[in-house]
Amino acid sequence: MSDSNIQREKVFEDVVRIMAETLEISPEEISSDLSFNSDLPFDSLQLYEFVIDVEETYNIRLPDEVLDEVKTVNDIVDVILKLANKE
Repeated sequence: MSDSNIQREKVFEDVVRIMAETLEISPEEISSDLSFNSDLPFDSLQLYEFVIDVEETYNIRLPDEVLDEVKTVNDIVDVILKLANKE
């Protein structure tokens, strides 16, 4: 397994953990293809908390225009990897 796959798996695990804590659901309920808009029961405050937790975990800034393009759990993992690797 390449370093990028290992890193991606770690980011995915972190995202699932943060999501599960924020939504108070089991991590097993979260898969990579779940949609933020229809599958995950975020209210606006929970979504804000999730974004803040991700930003603090990875020391990155998630701009609103980038978040607007995020549709699935996989998408947020891609965004985190892209932003974290820029630094």
